[in-house]
Amino acid sequence: PIIIGNEVIGHISLEKDEDFNKSDIKAIKRFAEYCGLAIHRIEYEEKLIRHQKRLRILNKVLKASKTDNLEDFLKTILDIMIDKLKFESGIVTFNGKTIYKRGSIIPEKDIIEHVIIKRRGKNRIVMIPLKFQDNMEGVIEAHSSKKVPRMAFIRLFANEINEAISRIIMQKNLQESLHEKEVLLREVHHRVKNNLQVISSLLSLQAKYCGNEEVKNIIADSQARIKSLALVHEKLYRTENIAHISSREYLESLSMDIINFQAPRPIKIRLEIDIDDIPLEMDKCIPLGLITNELVRNSLKHAFPEGEGIITVNFKRQGDKCKLEISDNG
Repeated sequence: PIIIGNEVIGHISLEKDEDFNKSDIKAIKRFAEYCGLAIHRIEYEEKLIRHQKRLRILNKVLKASKTDNLEDFLKTILDIMIDKLKFESGIVTFNGKTIYKRGSIIPEKDIIEHVIIKRRGKNRIVMIPLKFQDNMEGVIEAHSSKKVPRMAFIRLFANEINEAISRIIMQKNLQESLHEKEVLLREVHHRVKNNLQVISSLLSLQAKYCGNEEVKNIIADSQARIKSLALVHEKLYRTENIAHISSREYLESLSMDIINFQAPRPIKIRLEIDIDDIPLEMDKCIPLGLITNELVRNSLKHAFPEGEGIITVNFKRQGDKCKLEISDNG
C-alpha cells in the first residue's frame, strides 16, 4: 500500500514467477514509502501554488477597491473573474441596472441571498450577491464551460468584494457629508462677515450724528477692530482650506486696509513686510489681527507728524512659536 499519514491512497501490484523473498518485500515497502512521500510533496506543492494564485487574485481585489468609483470597481472584479479565474462570460447588475457585461450571456432570474454555484446544460454558473449593510443591491454572475473554483474560495472572494463595496460606499458618503459641512461652514463665515460689516456701518452712521470727537475716536477704534474680525471670516470662506488662514495673506491684507482706509488723516505711508507663510487657525488669527490693528493704528496716529514714513510688519516662526514685530521710523 501507498500511505500518506495514516491514509491509504493507493497500491503497488507486482508479479513474479517465484516467491518474493524478505529482501524483495523490504525493498518494495521502501519504494512504496518513497512513492507516498513523493506524492505528498507534489500535492503540497500544487496546493501551495493554488494558494498563492488565490492570494494574488484576492490582492487584485484589494487593489481594485482603492478607487472611489463603485462602478469601476465592479467592472474590474468581473474582468478578474474572466481573465484570472477563466470564466468565459459574465454580467454585473447593481441597483437595478446593468453595470458591465462581457461575452454572450443570458442572466439567471434567481433571487439569491448567498453564493451559488450551479449547472445549466454544460455551463457552470457562479452567482455572487452584492450587499451593503445586509441589503441586496445587485449580483455578479459568471459562466464557464470548464471547472470553476471551489465554493470555499468563491465565498472568500465574495466576502472581499462585499467588504470593498461597503468601504467604497461609506467613503463616498463620508466625503459627501464633509463637503456639505464645509459648504455650510463657509456660509456661516460669510454671514458672520456680512453681519460684522453691518455693525461697522451702523457704528459709522452713529458717528456722523455724534458731535463729541472723543466718542467719534472710540467708535472709529471699535470699527477698526470689527473690520479685523470680519477679515478673518472673509479669508476663511474664500480659502480652499477652511480650517486655516495664510498668515502672510491675512496680515498683509489687514495692514494695507488699515493704512489705505483707516488712517486718521491724509498721510503717505510705505508698508514693508517680512512675513512667513504659516497656516493659522481662527482662534490664533483673531488675537493676532486685533494686536496688529492696535499697533498699526497707533503708528498712524502718533508716529508721523510730518505725514509720511515707513511701517514695518514682521511675523516669523521661531521653533514652535511665532513672533510678531511691528515698528515704524517715526
